[in-house]
Amino acid sequence: MRGRRLVLHLANRAYRATLRGAARRFARAARDPATAQAERLSAVLARGRGTAFGREHGLDRARTLADYQAAVPARGWDALTPWLDRAWQGEPDVLAPGAPALFERSSGSTRAAKHVPYTPELLAEFSAATGPWLHDLLSRRPALLGGSAYWSISPAGPRHERSPGGARVGLDDDTEYFPAPVRRLLRVLLPVPPEVARLPSLDACRYVSLLHLAADPRLALLSVWSPSFLLLLLDALEAHAERLAHDLARGTLTPPGGEAPAALAPPARPDRARTLLEATRGGLDLAHLWPRLALVSCWTDGPAARLLPALRRRLPPGVEVQGKGLLATEGVVSFPLCDQGTVLAVASHLLELEPTDGAGPAVLPHEAEPGRRYAPLLSTAGGLHRYRLGDEVEVTGRVEATPTVRFLGRLDGVSDLAGEKLSPGFVEAALAAALADAQVEAAFALVAPLEAERRYALFVEPRRGDADRLAEALERRLQANPHYAYCRGLGQLGPVVAWPVTDGARRHEAALVARGTPAGAIKPPGLHRGDFWPEVFRAETETRRFPEAG
Repeated sequence: MRGRRLVLHLANRAYRATLRGAARRFARAARDPATAQAERLSAVLARGRGTAFGREHGLDRARTLADYQAAVPARGWDALTPWLDRAWQGEPDVLAPGAPALFERSSGSTRAAKHVPYTPELLAEFSAATGPWLHDLLSRRPALLGGSAYWSISPAGPRHERSPGGARVGLDDDTEYFPAPVRRLLRVLLPVPPEVARLPSLDACRYVSLLHLAADPRLALLSVWSPSFLLLLLDALEAHAERLAHDLARGTLTPPGGEAPAALAPPARPDRARTLLEATRGGLDLAHLWPRLALVSCWTDGPAARLLPALRRRLPPGVEVQGKGLLATEGVVSFPLCDQGTVLAVASHLLELEPTDGAGPAVLPHEAEPGRRYAPLLSTAGGLHRYRLGDEVEVTGRVEATPTVRFLGRLDGVSDLAGEKLSPGFVEAALAAALADAQVEAAFALVAPLEAERRYALFVEPRRGDADRLAEALERRLQANPHYAYCRGLGQLGPVVAWPVTDGARRHEAALVARGTPAGAIKPPGLHRGDFWPEVFRAETETRRFPEAG
């Protein structure tokens, strides 16, 4: 095993060396974000002038940020679909020069799947943020140098899917965000083969991932998006411990459902099979299974904050949880630096910050004020111009001259049954306060409108406390919104009703996966406008009837 440790140590050092250039470029940009963003503006205008979008918006006449802002209104995905659809159909030079190299799938919580155009230049912009993050991590957390890393893997969809214009749809795996030499190093450092993402079902993907992870005693880093993804992975580890140990001891692969080729099985490891059984006897002991586990990277802000206590209970003492920045399929807003928070990615895209209180125009990062809240606008080498992500962040400090931010929640996805206009961010804050008010600890909590009943349901799985009491506390907190209070006073809405559920996180995940959202990208539960949640949780409530509102 000393040989494996040496290989990992050398590979991690070589990997860190490949990231040094990106880290230095970001450090320069962080010291002078105004100049860095001026360079990004020049690149956006140069790439946009020869495109259909650029001609329609007169980008050939734009020289300054003010010119660009006057020519191109800020807008979301739906408003950009005429140009996105043309690129999807194969027309070149629509949003960016030439044709997209591929389209990556994305999906919002309330809309059908989106296909984001990717160019080599856009991938380089992603690397301008991920490179400094990983270089910082490997430099400041030396315990990671001698270990392997897991990056969340979930089914990626059909391998040979093509757009109507013939472009590939979907990255083969997340290592494609990096140049080819780096990808070869990552194959050494990642214990789960990327081919696992091509398995047909989430259950098979999760089982084979766990088999490889359980075989690896040197696992040091777990990198996922939502804490719920990791919690469900650990649940599956406990549920299938004996089957996994059987396969580990023999070098076989027998996932529930039999949906994986035998070639994906790791070599037989009887010693690790014994360790797995010891680590899952009488409760999950991750310190025994992965004694070198040092850090978990996941969302920690917004709705994810409610899941952190449950995650920390499962992790060994001393394992660090580092919050991810705001990275979307469309682009990067921020990334974490050890002990400094999440910093704006000023070396990646042109990044504007639109005050969410409506007081003033969009500003550049160096003009952002501490304590104020903003909606990021991205202009990228993939061809998105002044694109509204629909997220809200708060400026919390600075690294050099560049702001650090905290993710607050989504601004889109507003629910409006009768004029109440409840935003995801407001509902998440109200739910967090209600949990404290009612002294309830919930394994799962989701708020959704019941259109036929003219009220909101709180789908909740209490670990401790009373569901009805929580619904009452949430009702009081929601009435801090004057529109909601007005609708309640007029009898247009009924009070929040508690809807107890079991196995909520797994069923929430399964429902969204069935509707096209990759498991690894599922947002933590909060407010969701989907009308299918009563059907998802119907098993417990076949006879539930609600009184009329008012």
